[in-house]
Amino acid sequence: MLTSLSQVPLEDNCVLVFDLDDTLYSERDFLRSGFREIARSIDPNRIDEIQSFLELSWVNGNQDPISSLLDRVESGCKKADLLKIYREHVPDIRLKNETYEFMKAAEKSQRSLGILTDGRSITQRNKLLALGISKSIDEVVISEEIGFSKPAEESYRHFHKVFPHRTFAYVGDNLAKDFVTPNRLGWVTVGMLDRGENIHAQDIDRFPGEYHPQYWISNIA
Repeated sequence: MLTSLSQVPLEDNCVLVFDLDDTLYSERDFLRSGFREIARSIDPNRIDEIQSFLELSWVNGNQDPISSLLDRVESGCKKADLLKIYREHVPDIRLKNETYEFMKAAEKSQRSLGILTDGRSITQRNKLLALGISKSIDEVVISEEIGFSKPAEESYRHFHKVFPHRTFAYVGDNLAKDFVTPNRLGWVTVGMLDRGENIHAQDIDRFPGEYHPQYWISNIA
């Protein structure tokens, strides 16, 4: 395992394409931010209490904590409205300092950067806005916007069209979908090692070799 992305051997013309959730920031931070917005909309005087209930419910394996909350709290709110708040709010999330510095250094060096992420357009673009890296990214591909989700080949080949005659590297975290296709296409693949915070656990032994990245790193920089 390598320490950082700077240790991965990449050609000078290589386009660095990043996953977003649990690669550039912790997706749990988005979850906490969304729960806080829900709590604020239900009762501004009980934000901490309601947020804690939602988080504890989710940690305990409840896949629908919002419904559990509405069963418990008289709010007059509809689940659909709360889900809209969760999905469309501008989240309180941040890059780690070293990741931010890496992105800025890459931008100054004129290294081409991309984002390839699954999710809703407004949700993922609000994350990029909150992280403050929209201007650093040369091309953003979001599954809802192009009609394909990872590991569909079309998602990755989009970058071949935008950046012809270049080499590519993909940095992600999810063994189920991030690496199998770019491995097949001849990209360099780099996995961000889970420190126990990821939404999707990295069950390495569950996946055959073609689903694994060529390199594992513990930090972006």
